[in-house]
Amino acid sequence: MLVRFDKQERLYKAIKLVRPIHLNVHRSIEHMLEGSGISVAERAVLELLCVEPLTVPEAARRLSMKRQFVLRVVVGLLEKGLLEKQPNPEHRRAYFCAPSVVGRDLFEAIHRRELELLHAVLGDINQTEVVAALRVMTRVATAFDELARELGAADDKEGS
Repeated sequence: MLVRFDKQERLYKAIKLVRPIHLNVHRSIEHMLEGSGISVAERAVLELLCVEPLTVPEAARRLSMKRQFVLRVVVGLLEKGLLEKQPNPEHRRAYFCAPSVVGRDLFEAIHRRELELLHAVLGDINQTEVVAALRVMTRVATAFDELARELGAADDKEGS
């Protein structure tokens, strides 16, 4: 019997894998962070802020997280001395968050361990496969980010 290749069905199956992948990566990172003094959420915020200083609202948008949650995480990282506040010339109250030297060093050590783990468990995946996966996942992420924004805007209109 001839089976037709259904691109949308295969894409659906790939997207279905995102949740279990996310949960298992989360569990693995949680285990790797034991003894580091930070949580998975703190690690995600610290990683983002190691790329460039951001305000809490901008960090929340980029992480697709609630602003209040990111603010709680940032406050915790500030209290631990892993982040610093920097003045924002465009807005007095919305300061920039940037890693302290200790925060940057901690993230770099954690990231090195993560890369070593990736090499150990997935080192056989070649560059072409990684580039293709990145291209597909970036398109999926962008499409669903736009859809979520549209649906959020529609929800906001209905709530008015």
